[in-house]
Amino acid sequence: MIELFASLRTPWKSRLFALIMAETAAGLETTLVFAALPTLMRTLHQPVLAAWLITAYLLVSASSAAAGARLGDLFGRKKVLAAVLFAASLGSLISFTVSDIRWIVAGRAIQGLAGAVLPLCYGIARECLPQEKVPVGIGAVNAANGLCAAIGFVLGGLIVDHAQWQYVFACSGIICALALLSLAFIPASPARSGAPQSDLLGGLLFTPAVAVLLWAITAFQSGGAAHFSSWAWLAASLVLLAGWAWHEARHPFPLIDVRLLARRDILICNVAVIGASLGSLQVLQVFPLLLQQPVWTGVGFGVTATLTGLLKLPSNLASAASATWAGDLCRRIGARGVVIAGAWSSFLAWTILAFDHSSLWLTVLLSCMSASGFAILFTGTINIIVKAAPSDRTSEATAMTVTIRTVAQTIGSQIILVVFARSMVHANGLSFSSPLAFTLVFGFLSAVSAISIVAAPLLPKAKVDPVC
Repeated sequence: MIELFASLRTPWKSRLFALIMAETAAGLETTLVFAALPTLMRTLHQPVLAAWLITAYLLVSASSAAAGARLGDLFGRKKVLAAVLFAASLGSLISFTVSDIRWIVAGRAIQGLAGAVLPLCYGIARECLPQEKVPVGIGAVNAANGLCAAIGFVLGGLIVDHAQWQYVFACSGIICALALLSLAFIPASPARSGAPQSDLLGGLLFTPAVAVLLWAITAFQSGGAAHFSSWAWLAASLVLLAGWAWHEARHPFPLIDVRLLARRDILICNVAVIGASLGSLQVLQVFPLLLQQPVWTGVGFGVTATLTGLLKLPSNLASAASATWAGDLCRRIGARGVVIAGAWSSFLAWTILAFDHSSLWLTVLLSCMSASGFAILFTGTINIIVKAAPSDRTSEATAMTVTIRTVAQTIGSQIILVVFARSMVHANGLSFSSPLAFTLVFGFLSAVSAISIVAAPLLPKAKVDPVC
């Protein structure tokens, strides 16, 4: 411990410590609630509304990731990072202190502003670390992003098993506050010119489009495909999304340059990321629900939330190790081969689970396989995007991919939770998802993961220089 604090006297190490703290806080904001989700779905008796604890967070996170990087460029990255950490702390406080599920969801939405932390940390690492230490900084931030997911599941499980579930929000709020204090180690970021010309509003216009799309999915759940209102909401979301894209394409200084998305390499990469995010990232929700489902329902293993967190650890560690390994692999076999390998790993994992999810050890093994597949695929696509994007728009291009990943994850999250809510078994006043629901969900995740398999071979065959 003494050596740790002594090392912080070195400026670049203290700055890196602050970035790791910031990303740890953001990561825990995401994963702590996943451990509590099965309990919330049982106690609140409103599974679709409880699902918005995840959906609202991811929706705002997508907007924040897109806008936050650019706002940091314009007004100073440290200022924007401090603002989003403060907002996330406030959102955690709201969710902790209220009892109405709607206000808890509102607090979760505010916590979603933490989605900007990762791209801001990348920018600050390049800005304030010595040039030769930037790869170390980016690697450490990525490691924190992956490992805090493991910590969140274990810590969240302990809280749910031994205290009231609302304390997950108290925990995330405290860590955000500590991360905010650690920013004292980081020097002020210079503000840049161009803010008056930038299309700040246009960059946020896609949020209503995605929100309406998610509401349309909910409408299909409650009213079915025969109801006109379900199709009307879906059409409205597509119109809003098209209007946002048209606006951004015409603006001379767009916050999100949709024209950059049309570049062949970047477009194919993002299609692969969409398929993987719709599929593999849903392990965060499906895994706890399956493991904690009572055995008497015909599916699941009936383990505690704490044990769920411990069983989730191997997939988080495998993901972190795979991301590091994939970066070096891009140099040796090319990023295209890495993306193909990652896509097949995830697809096979979900396909096997669709046919057999009755074994605990096999379920844990396949969750590792899926998580590793996504980490490998995402590392490969980022390598390709960094190479394909203009040098002055690299951060923007990668931030857009992070945003697309989050939006796809949000849509997939809402779809599978609607499927779970549509097919339930009931006993002693409690409701649980049926065996059929789990089979349908695994089949859906296998199908959308196949999108990445189709897209990956279309990527360029040339080798790509590694990012790190």
